[in-house]
Order: sequence, then C-alpha cells, then structure tokens
Amino acid sequence: MNADLHWDHLRAAITPIIGDAQMGRWFRRVTPVVVDASVLQLHLESRFSLEKIANNFKDVLQSEARKLGLDSVQLRLASAPPAELPTEVRQLPLGGPVGRGGPVGPEDPPLTVAGAMAPAPATDPGSAVARPLDGVLTRRPDGLRRDHTLDRFVVGQANRLAYSAALEVLRTPGISFNPLFLHGGCGLGKTHLLQAITRQFFIQGERRMRYLPAEHFVHQFIRALQQKTLHQFRKSFRELRVLAIDDIQAFAGKPSSQQELLETVDAIAQRGGQVLLACDVPPRKLDRLHRQLKNRFSAGLVVLVDPPDQQTRISILRQEVVRGGVHVPEEVIHHIAGEVRNSSRELLGALVRVVAECELSNSAVSLPQARAILDPIAITLQRRITIDIIIDRIGRRWGIPPEEIVSRSKTRNTSMARNVATYLARILTDHSLAEIGEKMGGRSHSTVSSSFRKIQQAISTDLELRAEIDKTMKDLRG
Repeated sequence: MNADLHWDHLRAAITPIIGDAQMGRWFRRVTPVVVDASVLQLHLESRFSLEKIANNFKDVLQSEARKLGLDSVQLRLASAPPAELPTEVRQLPLGGPVGRGGPVGPEDPPLTVAGAMAPAPATDPGSAVARPLDGVLTRRPDGLRRDHTLDRFVVGQANRLAYSAALEVLRTPGISFNPLFLHGGCGLGKTHLLQAITRQFFIQGERRMRYLPAEHFVHQFIRALQQKTLHQFRKSFRELRVLAIDDIQAFAGKPSSQQELLETVDAIAQRGGQVLLACDVPPRKLDRLHRQLKNRFSAGLVVLVDPPDQQTRISILRQEVVRGGVHVPEEVIHHIAGEVRNSSRELLGALVRVVAECELSNSAVSLPQARAILDPIAITLQRRITIDIIIDRIGRRWGIPPEEIVSRSKTRNTSMARNVATYLARILTDHSLAEIGEKMGGRSHSTVSSSFRKIQQAISTDLELRAEIDKTMKDLRG
C-alpha cells in the first residue's frame, strides 16, 4: 500500500472524530511518506501545525493507526521537498517546544504514534528519558510537559514573588516554604511553574518525586481502598521527597481524601521533603476543605499569581515567536498583547491562531491580518458581562460551585460569595433587582437590595474584601 492510500485511510478514520474544521485547519498541508510497510511518516511545513497535532490529536492518531494495522506514525517537520528530505528533515518532540531540531540521523530516531508516542531520547535530563544515572536510565516524573521549564517561564510583576519562592524552594527544599501554595486564575502559569520546579528537582538529582493533578490522587486513593492496597498507596506517596499536586480545589467536599492528603503532607514534611501545591483560590476560600487542611496549607507560603501585565505579555509573545522560528512583526506582537489580557494561555492561543491562519492562506503575518483574525476573538473576550459570568467567576475565585452560590445554603462563606456576586451584578450589569434575584436562585427584590447594602457597607471598612472585589471587577472587565 502506498503512502497516499495509507494517509487516505487514516484521514478517513480520524475525520469523524475530530471534525472537518479541525482537519481542514491542521492537517491540510500533510505530505505522507512510507518508510516501510507498517510505518507512515507525515511531513508538515508548519511548526505550529505540527505542535498542535502533537499536543491535541496524538491519541486519536495512535488509536486509529493501530486499527488500520500500522505499527508507527511519525510526525516530522520538513523544510524541503520530499526528494531532499533525508538531509533537510527536522523533527519536533511530540508535546515539546516549537523550535529547530538537529538533522535526523542514526542516533536521533523518529517520533512515533505507536505505544505511548514517546519522544526521542533527549540530551537534557529534563526530557522524557534522562542521561544515565549511576549506569541506569531513569525517566522524568510522569505528566510533565516538555515546554514547562524554568528557563521558559517569563517573569513579570504579576508572578515575580511566585518565581522567587520557587527558586528558594529549590535551594532549600523542605525548609523555607513548606508547603508552597500557588493560587490564581486559569491560564496564568501556576501549572507551568509547578511542573518546572518538579522538573528542576529531577535535574538536580532527586528521584523520589511525583507530580499529579488532585483528581488523580483522589482516584488512586479510592482504588486503593477498593482493592485493599492502601498500604502500598501510602508507601508510594509518604516516602516521597518531593510531591507536587495541581488543582487542589478538586479535594473540596471529599473528607476521606482530605484526611489522607493531610497525613501524606505531614509525613513528607516530617521526613524533610518538599510539598508543592496549586489551586484556583487561596486555602481560606476553599469552603468545603477541612479547617485542619486549610491551616496546614496556610502554614507554608501562599502566593497569588496575577494576570500578566502588558510588558510581560509582550515578553511571552516574543519568546514564543523566537521559539517557533517564525517572523511576526513587533506591531503584531503589541496588538495581540493589547487584545488578550487575562490569560497567558489565551495569549499564546491567539498567537498560534494568527500565525496558523496566515500560513494556511499563504500570506505574511501583518497587522491588518492580525486584526481581521483577532476581531471576533476580541469581541468574545470583551463580551458583555452577564450575571452567569459573574457567578461563575466568583465561584472559581472562592472555591464554591456556581450551583451552591444560587442554592439555599446559608454557610458563612457561601452567603458572602452570594452577596458579592449580587453586588457585582448590580454594579456591572443593567439588570433590575428582580432580574438579579431570579438569577440568584429566585430571591426577592428586597433580599437583593439587602445583599447589595451589606457589601457596600462592608467594603467601607474591610480593605481586604474591597481589594478582592476590585480585583474581580478588573478581571471581569478584562
């Protein structure tokens, strides 16, 4: 079977899964090449397209390739016509940074979809397979993205304290700040920094370490209870020297898992180990978290990661442009930084979209093109603030599900969150008191008015609450 036929079959298999739009955007410029009867190479001219495919569609490619009897599908970045590929092909590790790799040679094997789609052996100890340590090859901790490294974390005013704390933890683990608790909105770099610290510990020689999302800890704990393997579970976690857990808010409302986490954190700390945590909100805002666990988290260093300022956003974009090896005019970088302000993730997504759409239309990246592409996104990002958006934002910042805010719950934290949401709805929307009350779970006109007055009075004396509300208003307004 020739390469085109292989690719036709594979494309037909994945299109119903990922959709025609995604196929058209990311797989449009693919040149299939057969290496042997069971290995198919997909050559792409765009680094951005290759990274998008590697990060988002590798599981689909892996599964469907196996069903079609292929042992391996290789993704390659080609900068020359197929006839010249042996000397001009450059590769990109799946899920890794966009950039120029070295020429493919005998000691630089291809990346495959087969198995776990593992990247090629790398020369730095932070990659998937490290250099030999005492004669043994050791793998980096699971779940770490290759591009989440300290040298690629752009430091600005909004995250400088978090970055400095990370360096201090690496210098004196288990002593300075234990646990280190990072919190802030989605897409601000908490996960990047958490993974970067974990990776750096690995580079420094630490091997008893682990990074995982909170949900994975909970699921493994429950499975250990069900399978009566709790002893092994506890041994695997409590003897670690470094434990990094992301999205701590997932523990809310799970008392047994919270107790297990508390005992795990204490056991690691008593052995002189380091605990790293990340969450959308600070410990005190996690209403359904046990007080003992809140106190334990707060006993270390709690650091807020704010949205990046204009100069930091520009620096992030410049770094990505250099990393991607593409030409993006400075005026385009400034325009993107001005349009997308709340999240580093959205910022990079906007850059990828501009570059990819310009590549697909065979046009150079320019300010008029960027404006045409980003206008619909800008409208979405700067959409009219609604009561539902306010409730959702308050829920994320306070660690309370939106459905609980509009419920009949009268716990102190929930009532305060509801009052703040009511206050912001009155300030930031054109809805009447009756309409706000309806959105807040069918509350009366007088109840809404009372909630508004309570917060109005509270912020005149409570400076911390006023700062929190000002911050939330700024986030909502973009």
